[in-house]
Amino acid sequence: MAVIRCVYDEGAIEDTPLIGAKGTAFVIESEGKRLLFDTGLRHRYLMHNMEHLEIQPDSIDAIAISQVHPDNCRALNGFLDARTQPVPIYCPAELREPSKGLFGKKGISEENTQKAQFQDFSGWTEVIPKVWLSPPMAYTNGYSEMFLAIASRKLAIVSGRGVAGPDGILAEAERRFERKPGVFVGSLLLAKKMKQEAARYATDLESMGVTDIYLNHCTSPEGMTQLRLKLGLKGVKEFYVGQTLEVRIRRAKG
Repeated sequence: MAVIRCVYDEGAIEDTPLIGAKGTAFVIESEGKRLLFDTGLRHRYLMHNMEHLEIQPDSIDAIAISQVHPDNCRALNGFLDARTQPVPIYCPAELREPSKGLFGKKGISEENTQKAQFQDFSGWTEVIPKVWLSPPMAYTNGYSEMFLAIASRKLAIVSGRGVAGPDGILAEAERRFERKPGVFVGSLLLAKKMKQEAARYATDLESMGVTDIYLNHCTSPEGMTQLRLKLGLKGVKEFYVGQTLEVRIRRAKG
C-alpha cells in the first residue's frame, strides 16, 4: 500500500491546527520509504503542518521537486534547516543555480548545501520503491514540469501544477507503464474563467478512464465545479492539507 498525504495547500481540514497557505507539497510513503514531493512556498507553514501530522523531517528519504516555481520549491531551504542528515534531491537543473533566487536572496545556505544531495538523472527514475519521477515535460511556452507515477493497481499520477492539463501527463505515463492511469492527485491549472479548458480537461480525464480524481492548489473552486459538470460530484474531490489517499501497490508477476 502506498499512502499519499497532502502536507501543504491553500486548503486544510477544518477544525484542526493545520494551516492552508499558497503552494503545494505531498508526502508519499511506499514500502517503508518516504518522499517529499514539492515543498510549498513558506517553510514555516510546511514545518508547522508536518509537525502536527507527526512527520519528522529526518524521516524523509528523498525529495522531488516538480518545477521551477516558488509555490513548489521555495520552502526547500527551510526544510533542510530542520534536518540533521543529508537527503537525495531530484529536481530541475535550474534549481541548483543560486542566481534563480527561489530560496531567498542568499540561495541555499552553505550548511544546507552539505545536506542537499542533488541527483543526476534522466528519463523515468524510481525515487522510492514503486514511485517514479517523470522526465521534464516541456511545453510550447518554454515551461516544463515533472510529475510522479505510483505503480499501484490503478496507476496513480501526482501533479504539482498541471500547467498544460492532464492529456500529456496521462499519455506519457501510459507509454511508460503500458496501461492507462486510473487515479489523478494534485493540481490542474484551472483559474476561475478557464471554462473551455475545464471542459477539455474533463473530456481528457474521462476518455483516459481516470475515475478517481483528487484536486487542490491551482485548481480553483470554480474550476472544480466546471469539471464536476461532466465528471460528477463524486468524480472530483478536494485534496487538502491533512487528507490522505491509499493506493494498492501493484506487485510484479512471478
